[in-house]
Amino acid sequence: MSTEQQETVLGKPTEPRAGGAGVESFVEQARTQWKAIVGVVVVITFAVGAYWWYTNDKAERNQEASTQLSRVRMAFDMGDFSKALTGDSLPPVGADKVKGLLEISEEYAGTDAGSVASLMAGNALLNLGRFTEAQSQFERAQSSDAQIIEVGALQGLASCKEASKDFAGAAALYEQAGTQAAKSGLEDRCYYNAALCFEKAGNKPKAIELYTLVVKKFEMSEIAASARGGLARLGMAID
Repeated sequence: MSTEQQETVLGKPTEPRAGGAGVESFVEQARTQWKAIVGVVVVITFAVGAYWWYTNDKAERNQEASTQLSRVRMAFDMGDFSKALTGDSLPPVGADKVKGLLEISEEYAGTDAGSVASLMAGNALLNLGRFTEAQSQFERAQSSDAQIIEVGALQGLASCKEASKDFAGAAALYEQAGTQAAKSGLEDRCYYNAALCFEKAGNKPKAIELYTLVVKKFEMSEIAASARGGLARLGMAID
C-alpha cells in the first residue's frame, strides 16, 4: 500500500437531525488526530467515530447493533482485524458471545449501525488483503443514508482498486468522494488521492488539474505541499 493510501482521510456528515454542534466538534478533533489512527483507510475510523456523534436513531435494532459494535470496537481500533471480523477470542459479555463485524453487518443490514459495521468490516478485510470481500462490504455500506458513511465507502472501494493496480478506476472513485465530501474540510485529501492515482494511471492532464485544485483551493492544508510535489514531478510549477 502507498503512504498516501494509508493516510487517506475523508468523510462528510449529513445535516444531523439533532446535535449538529457535536458533529462539528468531533470533525475538528478528528482532523487533528488522524495521523495516529491505525488502518489502511483512515477515513473508516473517522467515519465510525463520527457516527456515534451523528446518529440519534433510537430504533431498537439500531440500538442493538450499536451495542454489538461497542463490544468489538476496541479490537478494530487496535488493528486486531481478524478478531474484529469474527468476534472469536473476544471475552463474552455475560453468557453472550461477542458478534463480529461480519455478523453485525449481515444481521443489522438497513440500520445506521449496520452500515457502520459494513464500513468497518470492509476496512478490516482491506487491511488483511482480502480485497474482493472488502469490496462487497463497502458496496453494502454505500446504501447508508448517512453521507459520511457513503463517502467512506467510496474511499474504501477506491482503495480496493488502488491495491489491485486499477489506478484509473481508483482515481474516479476518489474524485467522486471528493465531490460528495464538499464542505467537510476533508475533500482536499480526496482530490489529492484522485490526482495521485490519475498520475499513476498516466493521465497527466487530469492529475495536473486536481493537484492544482488542491494547491489553490486548499492552500492552507498540509496536503497542499504534497500536491505541489506532484505538480513538480509532472514538470509544472504554480505560484
